[in-house]
Amino acid sequence: MISRIRLGVGCALAAASIYGLVPNFARGAFENGYPGVESTFFRTSVIAVVFAIIAVLQGSSFRIPRAAWGSFAGQAFATLVISVSYLASVQFIPVGLAAIIFFTFPVIIVLVSALVEGHLPSFWRIIVVIAAFMGLVIAMGAGFGELDFRGVGLAALSSAGGVLQFFTGRSISTHLTPAVLGSLVHAVIWPATLAVALYAGDGTLQLVSGNDGTTAGLYFLVGVAVVYVAAYMLQMLSLRFAPASIVAPFYNIEPILTALCAALLFGEVLSPGQYAGGGIVLVALVASSLLGSREVEA
Repeated sequence: MISRIRLGVGCALAAASIYGLVPNFARGAFENGYPGVESTFFRTSVIAVVFAIIAVLQGSSFRIPRAAWGSFAGQAFATLVISVSYLASVQFIPVGLAAIIFFTFPVIIVLVSALVEGHLPSFWRIIVVIAAFMGLVIAMGAGFGELDFRGVGLAALSSAGGVLQFFTGRSISTHLTPAVLGSLVHAVIWPATLAVALYAGDGTLQLVSGNDGTTAGLYFLVGVAVVYVAAYMLQMLSLRFAPASIVAPFYNIEPILTALCAALLFGEVLSPGQYAGGGIVLVALVASSLLGSREVEA
C-alpha cells in the first residue's frame, strides 16, 4: 500500500510538472497566430485519438460499466469546465489571480475528503495544505486591485471543476484504464471545444485557414498536445494509485513551474517574493508527503 501511495505521489508530481508546460506552449502558439481556444480544441482532438490507439493496442474494452456512468459523466463535465472556464477567466482578470483562484481546488479536496472518501484529514495535513496555498499566493503575486467578477466567477467555476475531476477520476479509475478514460472523455467534449473555437473565431479556425498562423505556431500547438497527453495519463495514474486527498496538494507545484518556464522561454523575470513563495510550496509538499506516509502506516 505504501508503494502505491508513493507511485501516486510520483505520478502527481510528474503530471503537475508537465502540465506546467501547457500554458507556456499555448502562449507560444497564440503569439504565432493560433488562439488559445484552438489550442484547447487541438489538444482535445489529439488526446482522443492517441488514447484510443493506445487502448486498442492494449486490447482494452471501451464499454463503460453501468456503475461507472455517473463518475464518467462527472469527469467529462469537469474536464470541459476546466478547459473552457479557466481559459476564459484570464480575459477578465490577471493570469496570476486566475491561477490562485483555480488552485484552491487542492485545499477544497482535502477539506471535503471526509465526506467523499470517508476519512477525516488530520489537523497537520490541513495546515500543510493551507501553507502550500499561501505560498502559491505569494509566488504568483497577482494584482488583486484589478478584480472583474466575471473572471473571478469563471476561475472559481474551474476550481470546482478541478475538485469534481479529481474525485470522479479516483472513482472511475477502478473501472476504466487511463487510455480508455482519456479517449472517451475527450471524444465526448470534442464537439463543445469545436463550437467554442468556432464561436471565438467567427466561424473559422486558424488551423484550417492558416491566415495568421506560422510554422512556429504549429510546433507550439503540437507541443501543447504532446505534453497534455503525457500529463493527463500521469494524472489518471496518480488517482489510480492514491486517494485524491493525498495527491491533490502536489498539484500546487504546477503554477510555480509554469512561471519558471515562462521565465526561461519568454524572459519573464520572477521577483524574490515569487521565489520565496515557491520555496514555501515545495517545503509544504515535502511535509505533505511525509504526513501521507505516516497516515498510511497508521
